[in-house]
Amino acid sequence: MASRLSACVLLLATTTTHALAAAKRRKPSKPKTNEPDYVDIQDGDVAWQCESVVETLKGGGVGVIPTDTGYAFCARVNGKDAVRRLLDIKGADSGKKPLALLCRDLAAIDQYTRYQSRTIFKVLKKALPGPYTFVLPASEHLPRVLLKNGKRQWKRNTVGVRVPADAVCAAILEALDGEPLFCSSVPVSEDGDQLVCHGPLDVEGSWCSLVDFVVDAGPRPIEGST
Repeated sequence: MASRLSACVLLLATTTTHALAAAKRRKPSKPKTNEPDYVDIQDGDVAWQCESVVETLKGGGVGVIPTDTGYAFCARVNGKDAVRRLLDIKGADSGKKPLALLCRDLAAIDQYTRYQSRTIFKVLKKALPGPYTFVLPASEHLPRVLLKNGKRQWKRNTVGVRVPADAVCAAILEALDGEPLFCSSVPVSEDGDQLVCHGPLDVEGSWCSLVDFVVDAGPRPIEGST
């Protein structure tokens, strides 16, 4: 009887140990909410502050980041589902104001556009980084985007390209290893403010619940690029 009891105690202890070990290995699931991650940029190293934002973008996320001409919705150029979401956020304006590309450098512009004029290259080199958008012939690398169950295709012969002179935006683009971001300007509210999300709970009655993150780097010009 004693040996049988000892065996039962040993079995119970072994089972409990295995269960605890399995519980430690399992990562707790994050509850799904409509609240975007809110990143408030502080003084110091910008790159590490944007690490979670970069990972979200790589995972197909859509968010809001600062540029040198205001805040912009953005998604990775090769993230098809994310670009669809970006176009949905733009809504009826998606055809009137096409998405532009935020590029890290001239090399990215060369990949996604086609131009052979040395004059254009000199203009780009002189003006960028800066608050300018250049509309150039699109190359075959610019992806097609299927809309509304694949019934329509978003495809353009030209594309607007930018290299913003903004430290936060530049850090995010650098961390994406040169892959550009499709972008669209965040609308200005009646109060003249773009960032209507001033915290993770400001999600009602705005676009805040439609994005995965918001990067707040303080006031930015809202005149738009030229």
